[in-house]
Amino acid sequence: MIVDTTSNLNKIDKLLWTFEQNSFLPHKLYSPEDELDTPIMLLCEKYLNNLLVFNKYNSIINNFEKPVIGTNKDIDIYEFVEDSENKKIISRNKYSLYKKNDFNLNYRKYDEEAV
Repeated sequence: MIVDTTSNLNKIDKLLWTFEQNSFLPHKLYSPEDELDTPIMLLCEKYLNNLLVFNKYNSIINNFEKPVIGTNKDIDIYEFVEDSENKKIISRNKYSLYKKNDFNLNYRKYDEEAV
């Protein structure tokens, strides 16, 4: 699952449709009347409190500025910290909230030279 703002998810959705048919990643933008029947769900911020959706998926990529607290603790949540002071402040605040809510936290530094 990928969590972000509606405008960012629309961009991600467009990008995911640009792959060739044999490399297509099945996905859709979440709507409450939808079935949770795709491996990749794009969830906008207004549905952050829908625990049923969160419990269906094993991993969450959270690009939104608020943490994903109301989930099962067995779900892996991935947060990426961008190299701008404003984004770092948002990430520090999310980190504090995850820690306060007893999430198991791991940190990995991205190594550009390894790519």
